[in-house]
Amino acid sequence: MVDQVLEREDKFDVPESFRLPDLQELAPAGVRWETEELHLQNTYHDTPSGHLAGFGVTLRHREGGTDAGWHLKVPEEDGRVEVRDGSAGDELPATLADVVVGLRSGEELSPVARVTVTRTVHRLLTGDGTLLLELADDRVSGVAMGEEARISSWRELEVELGPGGDEELQRRVGQQLLAAGATPSATASKLQRTLGSPAGGTTDAGDGTVAALVRSYLAAQCRQIVRGDVQTRLGEPPVHKFRVAIRRLRSTLRVFGPLFDPDAAQQLETELVWLAGLLGQVRDRDVLSQRLAGQLAELPAEVVLGPVAAHVETTLSLERAEHLSRLTEAMAGERYAALMGLVRRWLTDPPLTAEADRPAKDARRHLRRAGKKLDRRLQAAGGDVEALHRARKAAKRYRYAAELLAQAGGKKAARIAESTSELQTLLGEHQDSVVSAAFLRRLGAAAGAGGGQNGFTYGYLVAREEHRAEQIRAELARRWGDQQS
Repeated sequence: MVDQVLEREDKFDVPESFRLPDLQELAPAGVRWETEELHLQNTYHDTPSGHLAGFGVTLRHREGGTDAGWHLKVPEEDGRVEVRDGSAGDELPATLADVVVGLRSGEELSPVARVTVTRTVHRLLTGDGTLLLELADDRVSGVAMGEEARISSWRELEVELGPGGDEELQRRVGQQLLAAGATPSATASKLQRTLGSPAGGTTDAGDGTVAALVRSYLAAQCRQIVRGDVQTRLGEPPVHKFRVAIRRLRSTLRVFGPLFDPDAAQQLETELVWLAGLLGQVRDRDVLSQRLAGQLAELPAEVVLGPVAAHVETTLSLERAEHLSRLTEAMAGERYAALMGLVRRWLTDPPLTAEADRPAKDARRHLRRAGKKLDRRLQAAGGDVEALHRARKAAKRYRYAAELLAQAGGKKAARIAESTSELQTLLGEHQDSVVSAAFLRRLGAAAGAGGGQNGFTYGYLVAREEHRAEQIRAELARRWGDQQS
């Protein structure tokens, strides 16, 4: 049995002589500090090639403290997700062993480091005991295991939000620590510092080159794919986010193509298309289920002939289960393992060309080219369903390229991303209507051919979907008519 916690913490490096500021000055009125001394023994596990570290993932067994057991930490957009199994033994429990299958590329796991922590933890609590924030003062000794063991020691602080805390409180405490002489930690984890090497790829978008922008954006999408892998194996597939990360990654390969080795980019794109297809079948059923449940609930009773809602939901549930089974089967195969190896390599060391060394401002020309392609597709689309779907894909690529440039504070790029999002949403609604109508026709035809069923309601819903699609095409012509001739 595992549980999951979103860990939102800031880390600071401090010298051994560092003195904490007066904690009472950091506490809002009506709260109190509690202090506890802990001794923690952590054994970190990875493959001989460091595959988990390559994904920015850590796996450890902890002895001591209130959270003894096995912990898997996976990067998240605003922190890290910690998956916990309280098993006391030294053997990795099956619950977590199954979860990391996609990350270890067939290699076995073994201890790579042992880290001992003497922790003074200060907990900020409300009157009813709700945890607002935890300040951990850690004295750390790390041993990197291998042919030659390396020993290092240091002191660091961790400021972690509790369930009742907010980011403003965390920021204020961090500012007080900085004012007292602490510095933001140069490493993401104790394991990374113990091993003495960076983990999980470079994400700094601020060195002024196109390469830095692209690396940062690529890393974010690769990490989301890692999260999708882990959550799917935990039985909670985040299909939408999984797919969006793949789309953003593919968009970057397309729009910024000259920045990448063409053969490596084509190899990754081919495999991402394959995975996106598997995920898309599951996601389509999720979208249809929510969409049609809402539409059926709105219909007058006199136009609903028979158990239509139950039939729609049963059909979609069965189809979703079938496609999810195909996805999980594929994730257990060699092709998927090879794809995750590609994702890891693109996260840690993307195959960039000399073109990527140009100043960051030069990335704008790639954005302009994507915008012109969108204009051409809108002009060519008219009312053609397939052409509008192609325009939707171009809108996504334009938006994602703008998001990439906006990382460096580009206000114009941010405005483009926002405005294109509106167009993308409208084109997406059109595509959803088209897909929904096709599904309803299929069920309606089967109902009409079978005994004891009536296809009327399905036909009624098809007409509604077709009408909605017509309305969207009219709105597209009205709002983006200068692109549609």
